[in-house]
Amino acid sequence: MAAVAGVSRQTVSRVLNDPDAVRAETAERVRRAVADLGYEPDPSARMLGRRPRGGAVAARRD
Repeated sequence: MAAVAGVSRQTVSRVLNDPDAVRAETAERVRRAVADLGYEPDPSARMLGRRPRGGAVAARRD
């Protein structure tokens, strides 16, 4: 998508997650590329980054 829109992968991510963070013209180019390529976000993949992470890490001396 980034190559088709002529922007970086980070810009594509910004448009998809926070479209107000980029210029309107740039966001429109990315949206056009998304539509042309038929991109649909995978809901389970999106949840991976939003899942609470718990647990502890312990160091052990041998």
